[in-house]
Amino acid sequence: MSATLPPGFMVRPPTMNDLNAVVDLMNACTLADIGLVNFTAESVGRYWQEGDLNLETDARIVIAPDGQLAGFAQFMEEMPPTPYDVDTWVHPDFITQGVGETLLQWIDERAQTAMTRASEGVPISIEHIFVYAQNRSACERLEKFGYQKARTFHRMRIDMAAPPPAPQLPDGITIRTFRRGQEERALYDAFEEAQADEWGHERLPYDKWLYYFIECESSFDPTLWFLACDGDEIVGYALCRWDRPGEPDGSTVRYLAVRREWRRRGIALALLHHTFGEIYRRGKRKVGLGVDATSLTGAERLYERAGMFVFQKTLNYQKQLRA
Repeated sequence: MSATLPPGFMVRPPTMNDLNAVVDLMNACTLADIGLVNFTAESVGRYWQEGDLNLETDARIVIAPDGQLAGFAQFMEEMPPTPYDVDTWVHPDFITQGVGETLLQWIDERAQTAMTRASEGVPISIEHIFVYAQNRSACERLEKFGYQKARTFHRMRIDMAAPPPAPQLPDGITIRTFRRGQEERALYDAFEEAQADEWGHERLPYDKWLYYFIECESSFDPTLWFLACDGDEIVGYALCRWDRPGEPDGSTVRYLAVRREWRRRGIALALLHHTFGEIYRRGKRKVGLGVDATSLTGAERLYERAGMFVFQKTLNYQKQLRA
C-alpha cells in the first residue's frame, strides 16, 4: 500500500532538538485517546540518548507546512529479529492527511532493509507495540497495512478507601525492600528467570538492565522495590514507582513476578497486599499496573482478587513478513 502526503509536508529523521516536540505530540495523542498525559522528556529521551535507537536510521518525523509536528515513528532492529518493535504516533489534527500511512510505509521499507541482515529461514514479523483501543483510526490504518491484532493488554487499578488486608505469607517467606549497592546482580538474575515466562520478554544484558531500571531513573526509590525472600534468596518482587506520568495521584507496579519454584503459594498476592499497604501508608490511594489480558496464566484474576479493576485497554498488532 502506498501513501502520499499533501504538498508542503516534510519527512526527516529527528534530532535531539526535536525531543520535546515529539513528547508533546505523543501526549496530544494520549490526551485525545484516554484523557491523560503519559510521557515525559526523561522517559522518551533515555532511549534516544543511550544509543539503542539510531535517530538517523530508525526514526522519522512528519512536519506540517506550518512547522507543527504531525507524526512520529520508530523502528527497533534486533539481531536476530525478535520481532521488529515499532510504534507510530499521529497528531489528532492530522489523522486524515496521510501522515500515519506515510509512517507505516516507511516502516515497511525500513523492515526490508533490516531483513537483508537477517539469517535465512528465520521467521520475521513487525510488532506495533501498542495502540489504545479507543483509537479506531489507528487500528483501521494498521489493518489496511496488513497488521492483525495479536494481544490485548489491560491497565488495572485499585482505589483504596481503607487500608488493604495485611499480606498472608507462606512459612519461610519474608518481604523486605531492595538493598541498593548490594544485590543488583541477584535481583537481575531473579528478574530474568521470572520474566522469561512473560510473552514478548527480551533478555537485557545486565548493564542495560542496570541503566534502564536504576541509573537513568531520576526518582528511583529502592524503598519501593519490594522483594519476597526465602532466607537470603530472592524469589519474587514488586518493582514500583511512586509517580507515573498521567496518574499523579497514584503509584504504579512496573513489574510483579514470582520465580517458578515458588509459584502457587500465595506470594504474588502477598506482594500486592504489601505494596498496597506501603503506598497507602505513605499517602496515596491508587495503585496501577499493566497485564497481558490474552495470557492464560490467570494474572488478571489474581489482580481482581486483590481488588483491582480494568480502566484502560491497549492492543498489540503484528504483521508477518516471513514465516
